[in-house]
Amino acid sequence: MATPPGLVPDAPPLPPGPPEAPRRHVPAWRRAAGALLGLVLAAGAVYVQTRVLTADQLDDPLTVSGGMHDELETDLFSARLERVEFARSVRVKKQFSTDEATTEHVFLIVKMGATSRRKPVQLTAHLITAGGLSFDPTDRVDARATMADKWVQPGWWRSGLYFFEIPPDKAAGSRVVLSEPKTLFGDAFIPETSSDLGLDEAKARQMIDAAKDVYEVSG
Repeated sequence: MATPPGLVPDAPPLPPGPPEAPRRHVPAWRRAAGALLGLVLAAGAVYVQTRVLTADQLDDPLTVSGGMHDELETDLFSARLERVEFARSVRVKKQFSTDEATTEHVFLIVKMGATSRRKPVQLTAHLITAGGLSFDPTDRVDARATMADKWVQPGWWRSGLYFFEIPPDKAAGSRVVLSEPKTLFGDAFIPETSSDLGLDEAKARQMIDAAKDVYEVSG
């Protein structure tokens, strides 16, 4: 059929498009998990922002070193090494029972004093040998009898013990390092103190030969 002059013919109808893909159903638990992950990441970002060090803190050394009775100050806490002893076994006297820890090696016992700068803190310790080996406090001694279980308060000093189980030939040249325990969203760089135990080969041998058979502590 002819089209009258001046009129534009109608365009032919478009072919039908591809069928619409069915919508994917996302389980409710997956949506909840995604939302929770977002909250965790946001909280971590806020924590990191609030823990940015000041210019003065950036100038402070992360590790403060010293020897026996030296007061070592960090931005978070201060600590001092008060005593070093050795023992063949450790007896923890409790209210209704007694635990006794023995070892094939020797117990190195350090007494540390500490105070915090602004807030209550707990301090963890590890022993570093002259050869670079690291020893955590032994789990043979109940933590409740050690400094690790105590809270250090601002403004006053508190003393406590850390017990390390080490081979006798690793004592010379060792040092004890204190810091706050590391956490998942904690600082990448944590201030710490490093106290030299003052043990050369001769002194370490002398003290180990005179080690107590039983070291008693309340727990």
